[in-house]
Amino acid sequence: MSKVLIKNNKGGVGKSWLTLQLSSGLAKIGYKVLVVTSDSQNDILGFLGIEAPIKGGLENWVNKGEGDLIRLRDNLFYIPLITNIFSKQFKEKLKDRLNKFSKEYDYILIDAVPVMGIDKEFEEVADKIIIPTFMDNVTCNGVEKMIDNIADINKIKAIVPNRFLGSKDEKIMLEHLKNMLLTSNIFLSNPIKHKAIVTGLNSKYKTIWESKAKGINEIQETIGSVLEVILHE
Repeated sequence: MSKVLIKNNKGGVGKSWLTLQLSSGLAKIGYKVLVVTSDSQNDILGFLGIEAPIKGGLENWVNKGEGDLIRLRDNLFYIPLITNIFSKQFKEKLKDRLNKFSKEYDYILIDAVPVMGIDKEFEEVADKIIIPTFMDNVTCNGVEKMIDNIADINKIKAIVPNRFLGSKDEKIMLEHLKNMLLTSNIFLSNPIKHKAIVTGLNSKYKTIWESKAKGINEIQETIGSVLEVILHE
């Protein structure tokens, strides 16, 4: 099925966190999901408090056909990355390996960071692209450039405003983004508000789907709307 790239050319906007919430949401409703990354920090493991020895991550899978496979939750698996230094051979084989994984998993989510030389390969192999963003001038301008520069704009399915404080300037940028997307087929989700509840869940190594805390429903509904975009074929 789909290979979904979670991408933004700016760091710190919540790509790994959003990847985890989307992938665990898909797994929760019964799909077999694989998460891969171009981030050797492997932040998704940190979000879940998982300390696993990494001997042969995505590099081994691409070059040798086997490697680390870490179970995160029921139906949800993760392949870590050891280094961001990629050989020409690795980049040439990456697409083929991801296509092989797509025969074993219902969905592959790619937690991408703007790493020179591999982001392009992930973009090419992805069927869908989801863009998390802050509602500030710099990040939104970067999103506009991304939309202009991505080879196939039809792959961009959703933009997700994250850590939204509701300031006047943020609301102005959100309205600007809405107007910019009026003539496109790109879904703009409701903003994910910056709430202490998210920090609390992270400290407990839980996803948003593993909480019944007051106020979590709004975040679940927003992430759920993005899941609907991913599920729509």
